[in-house]
Amino acid sequence: MENIIVLNEEQLEDVIYKTVSRCLEEKHIGNYVEKPEEDGFYSRDEICSLLHIAYPTLWRIEKSGLLNSQKVGRKNLYSKAEVNQLMKSGKLAKYSHRK
Repeated sequence: MENIIVLNEEQLEDVIYKTVSRCLEEKHIGNYVEKPEEDGFYSRDEICSLLHIAYPTLWRIEKSGLLNSQKVGRKNLYSKAEVNQLMKSGKLAKYSHRK
């Protein structure tokens, strides 16, 4: 006997998100830093490489208030402790630019 389940778009997105998150967690994917350093700062290039994002995405993350930068001369620097905490919190995985 087959059961048919009807989901709206939001419910389907939620089911897919939870399933993919569970799979990534089981495979330990997304753990970018094995031994996170708490002292020091990341540059903009290091952050983008570490998080696998482009500059505009980093800018949107900053504008949303998830991450703060410190201006030193002409460079934006990001606290390693803050970045590592943000990565562990999972808030970056939920961040997406919605139309």
